[in-house]
Amino acid sequence: MNFQLRQSKRAIRQYLRSAYSDERLAWLLAHARSGKLVYRSCCCLIGVATANHALRGRADVNRPAAKHYHLARKFIGAQEAEQAYWELGYKGAPRQEFSDDDLRRRRLIPMILSEMRRRALLRATSPEESEREGLDSLSRELWKKGLSS
Repeated sequence: MNFQLRQSKRAIRQYLRSAYSDERLAWLLAHARSGKLVYRSCCCLIGVATANHALRGRADVNRPAAKHYHLARKFIGAQEAEQAYWELGYKGAPRQEFSDDDLRRRRLIPMILSEMRRRALLRATSPEESEREGLDSLSRELWKKGLSS
């Protein structure tokens, strides 16, 4: 595995740990498995964490319904994870012409499953630590404010 791919996976893992509740992680997995998880969407890797509507495939991030996407971009590590998610689909130069959502999903799904297993193991071995998992208080507060306004 090349260095860039390894760095991208690290950024995504960190985002999954900090921005996703167990329920949202399950949503992300279902969305990816359905083939609708794409890079250019308000319901992309970072947008699913705050989506307040049914998850969509390709969708314009500049529409009013995409307000949740812009909120999610404020989460710690979100912009790095977004770039990293793009990198998961990189297939060769020139970069813009060889980017593939199927490849992204094939690489992301095992990462989601791994995070789910990690959380299950954590709950089984350390219940008090597992209570601290999910959204941190700052992320939770941003999420509540963004969806209520």
